[in-house]
Amino acid sequence: MVLLTVFTPTYNRAHTLPEAYCSLKAQTSKNFLWLIVDDGSTDRTAALVSAWMQAEKAFAIRYLYRPNGGMHAAHNTAYAHIETELNLCLDSDDRLAKDAVEQIEKRWVQIKSKNYAGLIGLDDDGNGKLIGTGFPPDLTETTLSGYYAGGGKGDKKLVYRTDI
Repeated sequence: MVLLTVFTPTYNRAHTLPEAYCSLKAQTSKNFLWLIVDDGSTDRTAALVSAWMQAEKAFAIRYLYRPNGGMHAAHNTAYAHIETELNLCLDSDDRLAKDAVEQIEKRWVQIKSKNYAGLIGLDDDGNGKLIGTGFPPDLTETTLSGYYAGGGKGDKKLVYRTDI
């Protein structure tokens, strides 16, 4: 059973989606589904995704089109269709480290019984430079707001339990 849905809200981002797709193709674990929520694009997003859906054999791709309603509406649409235990938003201009899904799986197995809401991961700029600050070495658990209140900065990747 697939553990993770990686969802991407998109609007006229056919020019950036290929990088997100390539980072998903490069994953060391394919235990995910890629859900693309197209928020009313008028560019070639639909054709691009259709070609990937026909060609991709390593992981499932699901495409949903909705009339333009903005990023939050696209997120809500994604959440209404996610059926996996965990989910992660990958923006159309983002990439995941090649072992991101594998690391999520490994860490989730370790902490699942603690009934956490999810995981917080670090982001880099694509060249290995951390965006914002890392985690203190002695930090074992936190909330996102607690992390920022404690001086944390920058974008983070948030992996949520879908049921909450």
